[in-house]
Amino acid sequence: MEKHTARAGRAVLRYAVLTGAASLLVVLFRTVVPANQTTVALSFLMLVLLTASRWRLAYSVYLSILCTLLYNFFFLPPVGRLTIADPRNAVALVAFLASSFLVSHLSDKERRHAESSEARRHEVERLYEFSQQLLLQEDLRGLARATPSVAAAVFGFRGVALYVRDEDAAYYSDPANELLPAVDLKLAASQTEAGVTLRNGVHIIPLSLGMRSAGALAVTDVGFSPQIYEAIGGLVAIALERAAAVERSSRLEAWREGERLRSALLDSVTHDLRTPLTAIRAAATMLASQPDLAEPERTEFIAVVDEESARLDRLIGQAVEMAQLDAEAVQINLQLQDVRDLVETTVEEMRPLLRDRPVDIQIAADLPRVPMDRGLVHRVLRHILENAAKYSPSGSPISIRAAHDDYRLLISVGDRGPGIEFSDQPFVFDKFFRGRNQQKQSAGTGMGLAIVKAILEAHGGGIEVASRAGEGARFTFWLPLVAAS
Repeated sequence: MEKHTARAGRAVLRYAVLTGAASLLVVLFRTVVPANQTTVALSFLMLVLLTASRWRLAYSVYLSILCTLLYNFFFLPPVGRLTIADPRNAVALVAFLASSFLVSHLSDKERRHAESSEARRHEVERLYEFSQQLLLQEDLRGLARATPSVAAAVFGFRGVALYVRDEDAAYYSDPANELLPAVDLKLAASQTEAGVTLRNGVHIIPLSLGMRSAGALAVTDVGFSPQIYEAIGGLVAIALERAAAVERSSRLEAWREGERLRSALLDSVTHDLRTPLTAIRAAATMLASQPDLAEPERTEFIAVVDEESARLDRLIGQAVEMAQLDAEAVQINLQLQDVRDLVETTVEEMRPLLRDRPVDIQIAADLPRVPMDRGLVHRVLRHILENAAKYSPSGSPISIRAAHDDYRLLISVGDRGPGIEFSDQPFVFDKFFRGRNQQKQSAGTGMGLAIVKAILEAHGGGIEVASRAGEGARFTFWLPLVAAS
């Protein structure tokens, strides 16, 4: 009711403005600037054209009739009477009225065309925004849940309902306003040939790509053109099909990755675990079959059993540790730790392995205490130092740097080994991966750096490698300076 009252008030005001403008022209040409009939007619015609370009046709028609009457009464003889003495003036008056109507019609048509073009532009912008919002969703269920709310927000629908055939479920922008029951949406999804239909102020849009139906969409009518509703349905259908394809591709990739890891694990078991078992069995056989073996040889075989047993235990421990990290079964116990103490303790503990290698430690003086699980980060540093010692020449230096930026602790470990091939660097943190240079130099399972990466990511950190072949490698890992809430 208030809208109708406001609209009527605007209309009355516009009619009054037009009447005043026409009257002002009469006063101007009658008293201030005397003008001939042609000037007056063109001035009235310009006023009609200006009105038709801004407002609806009804206003310009009203002004055309008003200007015709004023022109006849005030400017055509006999002046002051609504009569025409000269037939030529009658022709002029009819020509003026016809011109006014024609100009009003053409201008109104052009104005409507401009308004229609502007409306189409806004519709295209909304469709583009809608498509961009749909692309943000990767999984099918997340897309199905988000689409009704996104459509309602972008296009101004009072209610949106979406039925997804692959999920066999209906989703609503407003749970209190279901628009249509899931049964009706499911039925509409099976009737793709019906196209967009309007039922009780609700547009029902089947979602189909080719011969396959993806579901159905129901939206309230807000006055868009039928093509827009079809375009909305097409975008939703494409988005659903894309999300389903991404899920299928992800499952296939996961299956392939599982097969690759299974093959790598079998290879690791048959090679890396069998090697220490073979050595242990050979040493035990010699000890059992030759009880009178000389003491030095007996000691040597016992040492072989001890070393290979420790190696076997370490391999099994890495496998268990990796499984726990994959299953997120490891609990992170964050406590503020002194980084200098952690680094120096780890290096001192590893002196037997580092042997004659000089270790250059540089730790920033302003380094704060950092929240971390000391035991797990100790493992990270130990793994990286073991690799540096294993894959660099005896006696070559190892450098350790610790610093921080605005939000991260940064620790790097560098060696002077042969480095990592550029093509291998993207994969060094994958499980069971071992580069070509590493395979030649030393045995291993390829799980150490994968464990390092998993521990750091559990802390909210990460790791990267920088290396050039023949110039060594530098591993840099980081941890947040403030624990995530």
